[in-house]
Amino acid sequence: MAEPTRIVILGGGFGGAYLAQSLQKLGRRCDLEITIIDRNNFFVFYPLLVEAGTGSIEPRHCTVPIREFARSSELLMAEVKDVDLPGREVICRLIGDDADRRVAFDHLVVALGSVTRILPEHIVSGVREHAFEMKHMTDAVAIRDRAIELLELANATDDLEEKRRLLHFVIVGGNVTGIEVIGELENFVRDATVQYAHLRREDCSFTVVEGAPSILSILPTHLHDWSRHNLEERGIVIRENLTVKEVHEDHVITSEDERIACSTVIWTAGIAPNPVLGQFKGFPLNNFGGLECEADYGVKGLDGVWGLGDCASVPGLDGKPMPPLAQIAIRQAPQLASNIIASIEGRPTKPADVHVQGILVPLGRHKGVAKLKGIRVEGFFAWAMWRAIYLMKTPGWRRRLRLMMDWFINLFCKRDYVQLGMIPASHREFHGQHRTGRMTAGSESPVDSE
Repeated sequence: MAEPTRIVILGGGFGGAYLAQSLQKLGRRCDLEITIIDRNNFFVFYPLLVEAGTGSIEPRHCTVPIREFARSSELLMAEVKDVDLPGREVICRLIGDDADRRVAFDHLVVALGSVTRILPEHIVSGVREHAFEMKHMTDAVAIRDRAIELLELANATDDLEEKRRLLHFVIVGGNVTGIEVIGELENFVRDATVQYAHLRREDCSFTVVEGAPSILSILPTHLHDWSRHNLEERGIVIRENLTVKEVHEDHVITSEDERIACSTVIWTAGIAPNPVLGQFKGFPLNNFGGLECEADYGVKGLDGVWGLGDCASVPGLDGKPMPPLAQIAIRQAPQLASNIIASIEGRPTKPADVHVQGILVPLGRHKGVAKLKGIRVEGFFAWAMWRAIYLMKTPGWRRRLRLMMDWFINLFCKRDYVQLGMIPASHREFHGQHRTGRMTAGSESPVDSE
């Protein structure tokens, strides 16, 4: 009896999980043994991450169990330590264990996702020590807990200048993630002030620092201009053509040597391939640390090794690498599954053909902007489109029902402005230490919108 073909997927995020599901559907005529290695047994449905953090929806309603999503695949909750290419084995360590294990493979898929791009200290200092990210559920919850902590502190101080510093939030990066964060956070924090006797909405301030000439540069001019106007009407300050060069505990220093007093900095200035790739011997990487792949997702020079999602540089039909977006990884998965099955059966593989279908950005307060297949929309209708599209894309009907219930209840009930207590502390010092251990097999891209 022939041995099954062993397929090992590193990373159970969007790309890895959807690939396992696609392989299960396409490989019914093949004898496949699929193993996913990830340090978590779930992946986050990232378009809902910001709302989950601020309490608009329950955090568990945007987390998807990998075992339920890819039922016929084996899951190892482990950290990838190395890949033995000559021996065709992955070296990993189960979470909570102290011994390395070896997992044999015939085909290996690297879908280790991305991390927040942190520039070197000589370019921007203090980010790791003093800034928050928006990449994982713990990041979203930490920002929520931090905001509530600062509301409590500000309510208890009589110093107006200190009160305003405590309630000044600076977002570095005016891309889709940054604008989603500022739109929802402004709504959350200002609405919370009604519960505090010594706070007013005007005590809260928000600043977006963007190095490009405009925020949301991925959108047409009309839409990013409309977004800026909408945010500024709500009192959010947009600083374009400006970068941050120092992040401190109580202020930031801009590229123009301007000192901006604040208490919270949220860093959303781009993403980078998972740096754990640099620890694997024999893997071809580009200048950005991404995995160099052929047009059919095969890693250059390595037989039976494939790249997928944010960590892989896969050229599209135009020869340019496909962008690191969750919507791209989801649609890459069935194409790669088809190519793996074709390779097993001795048939030729096909080149990647995935492009961005559209961009939707919620701005908070029932407003948004959208570009979808040539349609350009702003305002309430764009926000409603965002909710409808991502409701249908949320995996599983039970999860969709729970999500609809969350949104329906929010129409009539106020949010609970209380810390969730899911992490031991909301302080940035702890948060910086907490995230340093996550440079391993992980999830796909952060909040990005189709």
